[in-house]
Formats: sequence, C-alpha cells, structure tokens
Amino acid sequence: MKIVIFGANGKIGRLVVAEALRRGHSVRAFVHNHSDIADDSNLSIFKGDIYDVDSCRSAIKGCDAVVSTLGSWGTPKKDVVSTAMENIIPIMQNLKINKIVTLTGADSEASNDIRGLAHKLSRPLLATIAGKILADGEKHINLLENSGLNWSVVRSPIMTNYGQASNFKLTEDRPMPWQTINRKSVAIAMVDLLETTEGELKAPYIVRK
Repeated sequence: MKIVIFGANGKIGRLVVAEALRRGHSVRAFVHNHSDIADDSNLSIFKGDIYDVDSCRSAIKGCDAVVSTLGSWGTPKKDVVSTAMENIIPIMQNLKINKIVTLTGADSEASNDIRGLAHKLSRPLLATIAGKILADGEKHINLLENSGLNWSVVRSPIMTNYGQASNFKLTEDRPMPWQTINRKSVAIAMVDLLETTEGELKAPYIVRK
C-alpha cells in the first residue's frame, strides 16, 4: 500500500513511518521544513504546507491511503488538525481515495460520546487550559464523521516512552485523565487500522491492557 503520512517528522509521525516501512508499505512522508528521517528504499520525503491545498493535493495524489499524526500544540493558531481535514477530505473525495487514519487526544469528543462522571468534572478545566486544542480535535472528528470516507480516529491519552509497545488495546471506554500510553503502541495501532476495515467509522481510545 502507498501511504502519505502528514506530520511525519513529529514524535508519533516518525514511529508511524518506521512501522509502515517495517511492514513493507511505500511511504510518502509529508514534512513542513527539513527532515532527518532515515533513508529507506520505500520512503520519499515531501516538503509542503498543510495550509496550502495544492501542496496537500500533490502529496496525496497517487496514494492509496492517508495518515495524519498532526498536532496543534506549539502552533500559533491551534487549528492544524482541523485545517488539515478541511483540505485533505475534499482532495480524497475528488481523487476517490477512501482510507484515512488520524490521531487526536482522548478528551476530544465524537458525536455519540457519553461522558462519565470523571470527565464531566475534568472537562471544564481542560477547556480552560487547552480550549483551542480541544476544539481543533473535535472539529476534525466531526469533519470525518460527515465525510463519507472510510475513516478511523485513534484517541490517545498522554503519550510517553514507557511500557511495552505491544501492551495496548482499542476500546470504546474513555481512559481516565491520568492514564498514559506508549507512543510506539499508538503507531502500531494506527498502522493496524490502515490494514483492516474493522475500525472504520470509529474513534476508539487506545489504552494499556
């Protein structure tokens, strides 16, 4: 499968690139500036700007699937994730490319979510601390829900480098605010979802087993 990975130079993006290459996929790594991703015969680097539609189209054209590991933390507008979907979704529809896997935080809500007590209590605080980030992630989910594409969104708690990468599961149960997950687990899960139809039209949480 030929995959374009947006945000390929980030902490998660690099791991997704490595995992996809390990499984024999052809990867086009979309990066904003420079890239120091290790060379591979199945890897090509594409330098572009997620805010530029033509740049996104050139990156996506000729691919079989799209992955977004983009995040808005540390960005001026805090709208990178949703802006990416506003640009990417119409391009995929036009090019008849249906498969997309994306990543966002565990506190981003999908349309049919039900909040538990812990999350009802933590939501106001999170909205105060990171309201724009939260809105960005939720807007991106909403855009995918209404896209007609075969989408999957991995919703992740705080990511660390600790724990066994294989020790994870995807679930409909929202993790507690203090829970964490290994970054490599997230990368493995995203590539798993690329290779199956079982997670389509869903936004599961990733948690430790």
